[in-house]
Amino acid sequence: MSKCKTCKKQPETVHSLTTIDLDDLKQAFEYVSIATQMNTEKWNFVEGVYKELYPGKKPLNRQCSSCLSAAAKAIEYEYKNRWR
Repeated sequence: MSKCKTCKKQPETVHSLTTIDLDDLKQAFEYVSIATQMNTEKWNFVEGVYKELYPGKKPLNRQCSSCLSAAAKAIEYEYKNRWR
């Protein structure tokens, strides 16, 4: 990394653009890992975690199985990357 030309300081390394409670992420991962037990309350929780991770994304379309699958994969990806 190069130094800032204005203040001449070395920038700090950015590890993540979002901060999220890892326990919430773990709980969301556990919910989506057993898809047959999902209900409205669990999807509400998962969607909240998903929106924390990706604030620019649109709300989930719960009638679209591919949208729900993509959200579950995103939760799984983030969980596995942060819990290594």
